[in-house]
This record gives sequence, C-alpha cells and structure tokens, in this order.
Amino acid sequence: MTLLLCFCASRPGAFAQNLPNAALPDSLALPQPDSLKNTADTVQLKIAEGAIKDKVTYSARDSIVYDVTNQKIYLYSKAKIKQADMAVSAADIVLDYTQKTIKAAARTDSLGNLSDIPVFTEGGREFQSDQIVYNFDTRKGRLTHLVTQEGDGYLRGEVVKKNENNEMFGRNAFYTTCNLEHPHFKINVNRVKIIPDKLIVSGPAQLILEDVPTPLFLPFGIFPIAKGQRSGVLLPAYGYSPNRGFYFQGGGYYFGFNDFVDLALTGDIYTNGSWRVNASSGYRKRYKFNGNVSIDYGINKDGDRITTNYTERSNFFVRWLHTQDAKARPNSTFSANVSFGSSGYNREFEVRNASVLTNTLSSSINYNAGIAGTPLRMAINARLDQNTNTQLVNLTLPSFRVDMSRQFPFARKVQTGGARWYEKIGITYSMRAEARSTVTDSLLFTQTALKNAKYGIEHTAATSTNFNLFKYINISPAINYAEAWYFSTTQKQWIPDTTYQTITLPNGETTIDTLLPRLEVLTNNGFRRAVKQLNSSVNLTTKLFGFLNFKNGKIRAIRHEVTPSVSLNYQPDFGTDFWNYYRYVQNNAKGDSTRYSVFEGAIFGAPSGGAVGSVGFNLNNTLQMKTFSAKDTTNNGEKKINLLDRLNFSTSYNFLADSMRWAPVNFSGGLTLARKVQVNLSGSLDPYAIDNNGRSIAQSQWQQQKQLLRPANFNLTVATQFSSKELETLTAKSGTEQEKEEVQNNPDAFMNFNIPWRISLDYTLSLRPTRRNGQDTTLVTQSLNFSGEVNLTPKWRVAFNSGYDFAFKKLARTTLDITRDLHCWEMLLTLAPTGAYRYYVFTIRVKSALLQDLKLTRRRFWQDLN
Repeated sequence: MTLLLCFCASRPGAFAQNLPNAALPDSLALPQPDSLKNTADTVQLKIAEGAIKDKVTYSARDSIVYDVTNQKIYLYSKAKIKQADMAVSAADIVLDYTQKTIKAAARTDSLGNLSDIPVFTEGGREFQSDQIVYNFDTRKGRLTHLVTQEGDGYLRGEVVKKNENNEMFGRNAFYTTCNLEHPHFKINVNRVKIIPDKLIVSGPAQLILEDVPTPLFLPFGIFPIAKGQRSGVLLPAYGYSPNRGFYFQGGGYYFGFNDFVDLALTGDIYTNGSWRVNASSGYRKRYKFNGNVSIDYGINKDGDRITTNYTERSNFFVRWLHTQDAKARPNSTFSANVSFGSSGYNREFEVRNASVLTNTLSSSINYNAGIAGTPLRMAINARLDQNTNTQLVNLTLPSFRVDMSRQFPFARKVQTGGARWYEKIGITYSMRAEARSTVTDSLLFTQTALKNAKYGIEHTAATSTNFNLFKYINISPAINYAEAWYFSTTQKQWIPDTTYQTITLPNGETTIDTLLPRLEVLTNNGFRRAVKQLNSSVNLTTKLFGFLNFKNGKIRAIRHEVTPSVSLNYQPDFGTDFWNYYRYVQNNAKGDSTRYSVFEGAIFGAPSGGAVGSVGFNLNNTLQMKTFSAKDTTNNGEKKINLLDRLNFSTSYNFLADSMRWAPVNFSGGLTLARKVQVNLSGSLDPYAIDNNGRSIAQSQWQQQKQLLRPANFNLTVATQFSSKELETLTAKSGTEQEKEEVQNNPDAFMNFNIPWRISLDYTLSLRPTRRNGQDTTLVTQSLNFSGEVNLTPKWRVAFNSGYDFAFKKLARTTLDITRDLHCWEMLLTLAPTGAYRYYVFTIRVKSALLQDLKLTRRRFWQDLN
C-alpha cells in the first residue's frame, strides 16, 4: 500500500522493538461532497515554514497506524518509506513529523535472531544496520551495527553517525575485503571516517586473523575507495638477498592523471649499492589508439670494492606497445612493438622463463596506408633484431615500400559473357627502399652504425594469368622481373708485396705495422643497377580422385585425392660477361683465383650465377574416410574423417646445369590421430653422394652405394593436449570468442580451479645422416617439452612447465606454480628448482587489489642461489 503523506486520526504510541499493533476505531469516514464548492477558486495555500517539501511515499504489509495528536505514522511488517533519493526498508518504521525523523528497526525472534534488518539507501549508497534514526530535514542520521560496502571491502561499525554531506563517523569499527558474515580477517579501528567515493581514514589500526590479534599495528589507516584512476604511493616489497643484501623492491609513486593516461615511477635499492629504476606509462584514447611504454635502467654490483672480483654492470631495457584502433583511420594503420635493451638485462633482473631463456629480441614500428584514388599502398617500417649472446644488432631504418594491387589492363570495362583468356592477364608491382646496418649493441648510437649502413632500392614486377585446357588441366603462365639499385660495389685485388704502415697509438707513440701479401676488399661508391630475376614459368595442375566404396559396415567409403603439377622454369645466367656482375681475382701467392660478385654483401643480395632451365614435379595427396553410425542423427549418420591431412613430394631437373641436375626429393606430411595428436613430418632424399667430410659431390648415390636416393634429413614433430571433460566443456561454452582464443593461446597465464587437469606435450626429432672423416654418422637432435596444470582439490592448483634435455639426459629448466585459494586470501609459490637460473617466490596475500600490500613474501633469485 502506498499513500501520500497525510494526518487524520491516530492513537498515541511509543516506538520500540515491539510496536503497538491494535487497530484504532474507524474515524476516517469521508464527508459528503459539498455541492456549493466553487471549483473555479484558484487560491494557493501558503506552505508553512519547515514543512516537508518533497513527497513522501510509504507502505507496509501488515498495517499502517496514524497518530494525529503526536503527528506520527507507524508502519508494521515489511515497511518501506521513500523521499527524494532517500529510502528505508525495515521490519517496522516510525515516521515522526514533529521531530522530522525516521526510526527503523529489525524484529527479534524468541531465539534472538534478527529479521528484516533495516536497509538505508541515499545517493546510490546502501547501508545495513540493526537500528536507524534519520532526520529528513537535516539529512543527518545515526546507525547502530552498520554494515556497508565501500569499494572492494566492507566496513562494519558499532555506532556510526552521518552528516549532511554523506560523510560518516564511526567508532569500534573494522574493515575487511572478506564477504563472509564472520570474516577471515579484519582491520580493527577505534575511530573511522568515510568520505564517499574518496577514501576511508582511521585512527590506530590492528590486523586480526581468524579472531587472533596480531602484533601488526598501524598508527593510522587510509583505504582509497575512489573509482577510476587515482594517484598514490606504491609500497615496496622488502627482503634480504645473500648476493645484494637487504632490499626494497617496487616502491614508488603512481600518477593516475585521468582515464586516458597514467604513470608509475618505481625503483629497487639494495644495501650493496645495486639499484634499478622504472618508468611505466599506459595511454588510451577510445576509438583511436592505446598502448604502454616502459623504461628500465639499473646498476648491478657484485663482490667487494677492495677485491679484484668486484664488478659493476649497467643495464637498460625499453618496451613500447602501440595499437591503433581499426575505427580510427580505416585506410591506414600504425603499430609498434619494441623490446630493446642491453644484452645483460634479462640475466641480471629477470627470472621468468620467457625472459631468461630468450636470447633474441625483435622490435618493429609499422605504418601503412592506401593512396586514395590509386591501386597503390605504401608502408613505412623500422625494425631492430638483437642477439643478446653475440651482442649483434641488425637495424633496418627505414624501410619504405609501395605495392600495387593486381591490375587487369586488358579487361573490358563492361563485361558481357565470360572473360576471355587475355582478360585474365594480371600485373603486379612493388618497390622497396631500405637502409640496414649491423653493429654491436654498444655501437648502435654511434657514427659506426652509419658507416656500416648499406642502402638499396629493389623493384619487382610480375605478370600472370591462368586458363583451363580440356576442362581438367589448369595452366598458369607467369613472367617475373626484379632489379636492384645499389650505391656501391665491391672490388677485390691481390697485393703481392709486403708493405709497411706507420700507426699512431692513442698515447701519441708510433709503431710500424707490417702488411704481408694479401687480398684486399675495396668499396667503390657509385650507382649501379643489377637485374636479379628475369624468370618465365608455366605451371600445369590437375586433380585425380580414387574411391573405394563399401556397402556394409561402419566404413562406407575411402577417398584418395591426388594433385599432380608440372612446372617449366627458365632464367638466364647472370654470371656471364654480358652482365658483368662476376669477376675473378687471385687469392694466394700460388696464383689461384676465385670468382666473386661485385654485389657481394649487398643489401638485397647478388644476382645468381648459372642458368636455370628446369622442369619441376609436385605431387600432393590427401586421404579421407566416410563412416556411418546409426546412433548419430546428424548428416544421416555419416561422418568424414581425415586419414591423411597431406603428403607432398617435390623435385626438379635443371637441363642447363653443368652437373648435379637433379634436385633433392623433398617430402612433407601431416595427420591428426584421434582428434588429439598432431603429427607433422618432413625431410629430403638426395640423389647425389657425399665425400668423406659430408659435402655433396657430382656423383650419384647409385654409383657410390647402389642406392637410388640418399636420406639427407628427416624431421618429426608430435604435439598433443589432454584434459578433463570439464575443460573441454568450459572451453567450448564460456566467455566471448576473443576471451576463449586468448585462454586457448595462453593457457598457462590463467588460473581456473574448476579444471581438474590439463597437460600439453610437444616432441621434436631431427635426423641428419652425414659422414665425418670417412665414417658414416647421424646427427640427432630431439627435445621434449611438457606443461600443464592439476587441481588436486577445488582449492589447490599446481601448474608446471618443463622439458627433457636428451643431449645431457636430464630435465630442462623447470618451473612450478602452486596456488592455494584461501577465500579472501591466496597463497602462491613459484619456483624454478633446476638449471642455472633457479629461483623461488613465496607469497601469502589478500586477493583484493585495494589491500595488495597486505602480504608476506619470501624470495630468492638465481643471483642469490648460485
């Protein structure tokens, strides 16, 4: 029942836990309508000062009692009252018009249990309390045994007062992020103040675990509850390292500028003098772009300064990830993925497998866009590849590329009927200009990098078409052309005399350097073009099918599909004098000579020497089986199964080669066993023999060993993943497509206590028969990697990542992640017990990010254990 506030008749009564419930005599009989009433009277009554300005609505399930004398209204059972943005629901409510207060209380049964506990809502915030007294004029209130959710946590207070600004002041309270009625932990405070959507401030605080007081005291407590980005201090982790001494790690300050950009400045410091600083920033503009950038710099010190084994090494690392939203500029994209640093950074400061065991780093910045009104598209990119073992850096800066989409110059503008054969002739073109340099990482930002740079421009063009012959044979002729423009060439010359050179040392002294007869390599600057490819080819392809049908049984048919193809290729010999790309030079005092290209070491390579007039053969096979099951009601009970996904053979014969005209027979294949095991194999069979040192010679294998083909190499990979049925169901039905793909691609990055178990296996085998010092031998390389997770109980999870090193006959680097779900807490143990980079990190912490610094951590890294 909902009524507009009015006062008619009532019986006085007092508000308590047991309110009067007797019905009053009916004095609410309505008077007869006045026939003399002037309906045109528009006189407005003046509202008395202090009267209720906002409409008040209320209801109760049992009864409503009006006390006109004392101006009170009693609401019994499931009572509700609402005024503006304020609402109260409780077992019983008293509305006192004289005092302008609302009093709400719960009911207590014979066992002392409370029911219909009052709930107070104002301004979108909700509070639960045993008793509520609220003044709807001053908007102040008093709540007993308050329970409210603030941010990720819950605040409970014995007596809490509320002012007109919605700020709350309480005493004998505690704060927790545990959502149980009897929480696992809490932070006791004597006095507390709540500033809505900002923070909770308290006096002295003490941590209570399972009702057991701990010696952990704080002089005051500050619990941020503001939504969105907010700035604040990042408390460091502390500990002791046998190698570096006592330390603070990860301490600093976080700047939450706004919802679009932030910045975290953190650092590590050790008592032996080692330190590291980090600046990390994330940025995002909706429908435009997003990314993050991180810069690390640190100095690691080992040993004692007064000893000879003291070392001091500085390292840095830069990460930048940028992605442009597809809606920002539909015709262009810009992206960046940069990971660059000093060669020793990962060994000094990282502990994860992915970082410690990685010795190659790649960075790229890419921009591409279509040129409006043309079939052209341009791309500009920079790339840096770094090897942390050799400390070599390959820099491509910049690379500019223009590509033309396939054009059909002979196609009619208005098509009538089928396309003629010449209308299918298509032309493509691309141009690439690059500058590359290879230096050590210490010389990357010096003049040496510019001096070592190589420049070039490459043009490629192709024209091709295809048509059918006799309906079943597809013919695809093509012509390919490529040329490179270089700005320097190589010249080699033999210096037969011994010469002497005076060298000035850095200290000013001079010395004589003796140069014996030698082969000198000179660089001649100047423009020179090189035709790299002038190739014509014709490819003929068809398909053949073989069927084996069965009338009865579960197997209904087997289909064998064969795709043979024959190709003819021709390319002239760029090593002839006509092209002038190759020369001969004396290479020793005996007068022996060697052949070299003037484009040796060029950025796009040198034109190939030797003519090519070859015929190529390719044979691809697939094998399928069709089965029938009466229990399967889909597709009439028929199901197709791939027995062989692919099995491919290829070779070629070069008519214009002076020797060794047959190319090796290459093969590759793949199949899936029981829809679980992926098997892939590849290899090659060589028709030519090898000498005593394993080099191919112009003698057939039949002449040497009476074998048609010689096994040259063989590769096998087997990969599988097994899991419980619960995982299969979860993977198929839970989350968005993007989330499911992310979990599938990175299963070890997610914890799910609902998965009983999962294991992944990856085995690789490589065989290369060869000959050393006249002895036949086979080089064997094999590896086994396995990873997975097992949930021992609904609360215990163990994840692992390891492998087996067949060369050393022992386990490879192994990592274990052990997690225990403690409801509002969690325990994590991450360790690598074997290998050179051993470490462990043990942590017990509160799950909520609000109290992320409430944790206990013990850690030891490989620097401390070795």
